Amino acid sequence: MRMYPMFASAALVGLMTTGAMAGDFSKSGPGMQEPVVSTPAAPPAPARFNWTGGYAGAALGYGNMSFSGGFDDRSNAAGGLFAGYRQDMGNFVLGGEAMLAPATFGTLTLPGANEDEIKAGGSLLFTAGVPISADARTLAYAGVGPSMLRSSGSAGSENSFGGTGAIGIDHMLTDSIMVRGSVNYTVINNVGQDDINTRTLGAGVGLGFKF
Repeated sequence: MRMYPMFASAALVGLMTTGAMAGDFSKSGPGMQEPVVSTPAAPPAPARFNWTGGYAGAALGYGNMSFSGGFDDRSNAAGGLFAGYRQDMGNFVLGGEAMLAPATFGTLTLPGANEDEIKAGGSLLFTAGVPISADARTLAYAGVGPSMLRSSGSAGSENSFGGTGAIGIDHMLTDSIMVRGSVNYTVINNVGQDDINTRTLGAGVGLGFKF
């Protein structure tokens, strides 16, 4: 009869010990650990293209030429060549470019008694541009500089000089291949034997190679 209380006491102590151990396990077990949230790494910034270097290419364009003296405008298509060099300054790009239009598709004849024909034209532009894409592969630019027209008629050939302003966008398809679109406005006075004043608005597209 005396063993019953001793057995009950031992059982009670065992239950208390088991409960304490269970409580400790519940506090320190893996089920109570804070979840780890992983933040995805930011994608790397695109590599910035560097415009420093020489380039050359060919272009096709179409222009409208107007004249002083009330003569009708003349329009014509032409093929041209361009070559230049640029220096990338980081936030902007500086350069110089020569453009030559040695051929026209069809004959562009000046009004006047001598009916001189335009044989060729050229410009030397000083350019400044700004990259407009995150990787700097697209460049918006403007240029200004002297221009020349060569005309030829019954009284001989003549070179006339003026100026050109241009705006355009160049885009690098690869590290070497460039495409462009441009618009230019040229003013040249006293062209040909009849000294005709000319104003030409032209637009073109081109393909170039960067060295």
